[in-house]
Amino acid sequence: MIEITNKLRGPVQIIIRSRLKSCAFTCLNIPGIGSGKNIYNLADERTTEYVKRAEKDGLITTKYVKEGE
Repeated sequence: MIEITNKLRGPVQIIIRSRLKSCAFTCLNIPGIGSGKNIYNLADERTTEYVKRAEKDGLITTKYVKEGE
């Protein structure tokens, strides 16, 4: 599992793989820092290159966590 944290005050929109279809994509909106809900847990198999690009640009941080934590 990947824990995604939004580092900005505003929301960030990231494209990830859909839960319903394997080849479809969906947008994930992560609220900003002030909302208290700026952390999202994402299954490893749903990640895309857009997540890596957003991390490289400094919009988000990612951290690998185990399922039970």
